[in-house]
Amino acid sequence: MKKEKVGKFYDIVWTKYVPEYSSSEKHLEIFFSDKEIKDKKILDAGCGTGIFSVIFANKGAARVLGTDISQGSLETAGSLKKKFNLQNVEFSEEDMLQLPFEDNTFDIVWAWGTVHHTSNPFKAIDELTRVLKKGGSILLAVYKRTKLTFIHEIIRKILIKTPKKSWTALSKIFAFFLAPVIFLFKKREKSRKGEKLEELILDWYFVPLRHYYYPEEIKNFLEEKSFMVEKFLPASGRFDSTSNFIMKARKT
Repeated sequence: MKKEKVGKFYDIVWTKYVPEYSSSEKHLEIFFSDKEIKDKKILDAGCGTGIFSVIFANKGAARVLGTDISQGSLETAGSLKKKFNLQNVEFSEEDMLQLPFEDNTFDIVWAWGTVHHTSNPFKAIDELTRVLKKGGSILLAVYKRTKLTFIHEIIRKILIKTPKKSWTALSKIFAFFLAPVIFLFKKREKSRKGEKLEELILDWYFVPLRHYYYPEEIKNFLEEKSFMVEKFLPASGRFDSTSNFIMKARKT
């Protein structure tokens, strides 16, 4: 039931908001070079609009498979595929907790901001690492737990009880009042640009299912599964309390 609610939520978000291609491409290049992508088989797990799938495909991946539980998101992704006239990318509706792929299938697994929206994030990571080839790399972007996390959760749990039809309007109102606060008090530039503030607020406060972790928890879990962390970004957003931390790890 929770999975269906998350899927329907992203039917709203990822049919209305599509990240900018150029800013998303620059963000991806922080973690993977063109050489690493060329001729590789890639899984974009929780692909959303499919923007990263399309970028991987345009950079010469042999095959890219974007999966998501949101039908609306997959329709947006299909439109992007058609726009770029790509033959090396496919999109399908799949549950990250039960992937239909054999072990050691993919060279790269990209899971940007997705495992923390499942009912069991560690099981999701288990599945993602299972389908990754030895020597392959996984990228995880996960919501960071901080001292302010409980405040975010109180706000989110109140707001998700409001009528769904009001969510977009409420996110725009929040964005209007928060914009000057972010301008004055931000700690850093957001690592992934091109997203509207109202879109981010929808994702922060209206998503039905959201988990938070300390980076050490994910790092230890990966290392126990014989992964070596190659790159670590401790906070990707303007504030620690609303950030993903990002971890790229290689299967040894």
